[in-house]
Amino acid sequence: MASWQAYVASWMVWWRFKGSLQTIEALRQRIETDRQTKSTRPPAHLEKQFTIEERHLGGCTLYDVAPKSEMPNQARILYLHGGCFLFEIDVAHWQMVAALAESLRAVVTVAIFPLAPEHTLMEIFDAVRPVYDDLALPSQDKTPFFVVGDSTGGSMGISLTQEALKAGRPTASRLAFMSPCVEFTFHNPEVRQVAQTDPWLDVPGFEEAVRYLCPDVLPDDARVSPLYGDASKLPPTMIFAGSTEMLTPDIRKFVAKVVERGREIEYVEGEGMMHVWPLVQFLPEAREAVDKLVHWLECGKN
Repeated sequence: MASWQAYVASWMVWWRFKGSLQTIEALRQRIETDRQTKSTRPPAHLEKQFTIEERHLGGCTLYDVAPKSEMPNQARILYLHGGCFLFEIDVAHWQMVAALAESLRAVVTVAIFPLAPEHTLMEIFDAVRPVYDDLALPSQDKTPFFVVGDSTGGSMGISLTQEALKAGRPTASRLAFMSPCVEFTFHNPEVRQVAQTDPWLDVPGFEEAVRYLCPDVLPDDARVSPLYGDASKLPPTMIFAGSTEMLTPDIRKFVAKVVERGREIEYVEGEGMMHVWPLVQFLPEAREAVDKLVHWLECGKN
């Protein structure tokens, strides 16, 4: 059973975000507000706690976040933030980045990538792919490379990994995603049913996002919907999802496919939990999830 804090958080999220994904007009207004108000720079308090370096690669601005320590870094992580490919990085993403950098003594590279509707999904992938490929190259210090992401950042992480495997390029040694969107057609009737009570997400907003993102590719293309991609060679993967979110029916299908292909996957479904719940730092369930995530990635260092 979910904690009382989780129920309160669900109501808060419903009040703040649900409406913006229920109509095209509301979605467009939220995009406009996001562009005017959001900063993509790390919060000032993180710059005091961590060493942060800004650089540019491909079509992305990158922030390398690392602990202020003389000890050598023990992992490299690419963090891909969610936001339906429409919205900029949020403070909750930076909090997760800080937790990963500190707990794993890792350099966490945050990719600030182009967004729709100004750019298509293939253009976004073209911007992020060089970052993924660069970090996936074996390092001189032999530190492992992981990819972590949430929501559509998770779907991009899976797709880029599938693409690299298909092309014979190096990939991350472990993947960890929170509520990845693995299917973009939204034809699954169970998805539409769950969407009615999902406190955050709704189908109309995602369908409009797909129209922005996919003018040149079908939404059931494996590059867009990794559920239809090859799962037979995926590296060890961890996925968190919530029982109340509309993405979960397809996430379950993806997990089942990975299991069927004989690959290693750790699946955590939070009963009564909403979309990307491990990012909601004040929830007791989120703290437990982050501990599980850190432990699982720690095992990947060996």
